[in-house]
Amino acid sequence: MNVAAWMLLYAATLTWLGPPVLGRITGSGGSPRLGVTVWLTTIIGALSGWIAALGLMIDHVIANLADESPLTFCLDAVGFTGGVDMTRQVGSIATTVLACAGVLVTAIAIRRVWSGIRRLRHHSHEHARAARVVGVSTDQPDVVIVDSSQPAAYCVAGRPQTIIVTTAALQRLERPQLDAVLTHERAHLTGHHHQILMILRSLARGIPRLPLFGASASAVARLLEMCADDAAVRRHGSHPLLCGMVTLVAGPSQPAGALGAADVAVLARASRLVSPAGPVDQCCERLILVTAIALTIATPFIAGLLCHH
Repeated sequence: MNVAAWMLLYAATLTWLGPPVLGRITGSGGSPRLGVTVWLTTIIGALSGWIAALGLMIDHVIANLADESPLTFCLDAVGFTGGVDMTRQVGSIATTVLACAGVLVTAIAIRRVWSGIRRLRHHSHEHARAARVVGVSTDQPDVVIVDSSQPAAYCVAGRPQTIIVTTAALQRLERPQLDAVLTHERAHLTGHHHQILMILRSLARGIPRLPLFGASASAVARLLEMCADDAAVRRHGSHPLLCGMVTLVAGPSQPAGALGAADVAVLARASRLVSPAGPVDQCCERLILVTAIALTIATPFIAGLLCHH
C-alpha cells in the first residue's frame, strides 16, 4: 500500500470514524477553543487526504501513461499492483472514467460549498444592513436596538458587523446582564465565529453524505458559544451571563447566520457555568485534545515515511 492508498484510508477514517470520537472528547466543553481546533484540524486533514490522494493518482497516471496500461498505473497508484489482467483498451476506458469521476465529484463539491458560503454571507450582510435601517443606533457603534416584544440579543456578520438587541431585552435585562450578553456577542464577532460556521454549514449542505461535515457544524457551533461564554465570564463573571441567558432563552429563534447568547445548547452551557470543571479535569482534557491534534497532523507524514522505506 503506497502513499495515495494511505491518504484515502486516512481521509476515510477521519470522515466516518472521527465524529463519534471527537464528540466524546470535546463534548464536555472543558476547553472549547482546543475543541474547535480539533474539529477544524480533522476536517482539514480529511479534505487534504482526499485531494492529495487524487492528485497523486492523476500525477502517477500521467507520468507513466506512455509506457503501460493506464489501469495498471491507477491500481499501482493505490497499492494494488499485479491484481488485474485486462486489455489496454478496457483499462484505458476504466482509468479515464475513474479519473474523470474523481475530478468531477470534487469540482461539484467545491462549487456547491462555495455557492453555500456566498449565499450565507449575502444573507448575513443583508440582515445586518436591514437591522441598521430599521433599528436605532446607540453610543456603541456595533449595537443596534430593534423594536420587538420578544427579548433577543444576537450578532450578525456584515459591513459593519452588528449586534442586535430588542427593546424587550433592554427592559428585562439588568445592566450587568446586558453588559455580559454584549461581551458574549462581541466575542463572536472578534473571533470570526460567523465565518467559521458559514464554511462548516456549507460543507454540511454541499457534501451531505459524509458524516464528519454534518457533525462538525453542530458541534463547533456549540463550542463557539462556550468560547464566547468564557470571554464574557472573564470580564463580568458567570452570574450576570447566566441570568442574561435565562432571560433571553424564551425569545424567538435567531435568523440563519446569526449567533445569540441564548440560542445554542443553553442547558449544557448553563450547567457548565454553574459547575465548571476542576483544574485536574481541564488539564486531562487539554492533554487529550492536544494529543488528538498532534496525531491528526502527524499521521500522513508518518505514513509517507513508511511508504518510502
